[in-house]
Amino acid sequence: MSRNEMTDEELMRQYQLNKNTKAFECIYDRHFISLSKYLFWLSGKTERSKDLAQNIFIKVFNNPYLFDNTKNFKVWLFVIAKNAWKNEIRNRSRRLILERNVTLQSSSIQESESEDVIQQRRKEVNSAIDYLSENHKEVILLKYSNNFTIEEIAKILNCSEGTVKSRLFYAIKNLKKYTGV
Repeated sequence: MSRNEMTDEELMRQYQLNKNTKAFECIYDRHFISLSKYLFWLSGKTERSKDLAQNIFIKVFNNPYLFDNTKNFKVWLFVIAKNAWKNEIRNRSRRLILERNVTLQSSSIQESESEDVIQQRRKEVNSAIDYLSENHKEVILLKYSNNFTIEEIAKILNCSEGTVKSRLFYAIKNLKKYTGV
């Protein structure tokens, strides 16, 4: 079985037992972008989110024994990210502020009308997300930016699935109110 066919948990087990760096590289390649994206949505800063994600992977690399192979690796990784972000906020003694700048990459100088509409819509949604409570922001970002299931979100946030569903319901309701949809 190739590394690409192995689960994250199997790859971590290989790394834990044999310090198989190729297995760790595979895990890194699978999750670095989604982890950075999640941290970007929390921090609003591209470079800071990449730095945080890199630091998280360094911690996992240096302490692989902390992972319990009976658990879901991706959920565990995002719990670490959530805690790292909260520690960052605490250490800086400031409230969580999201500043998102969504930039559409375009090969032509002049964008078509549909791209303008898409860009405007994204700005409206990003602005609306700023008005959500921290709990509502988290569930929206985990669900729609990272495609976690309700069960996985509940594990990451250490709350019940019912709480996640409720937060999603009210977050979407508020987004609709703020965007006028």
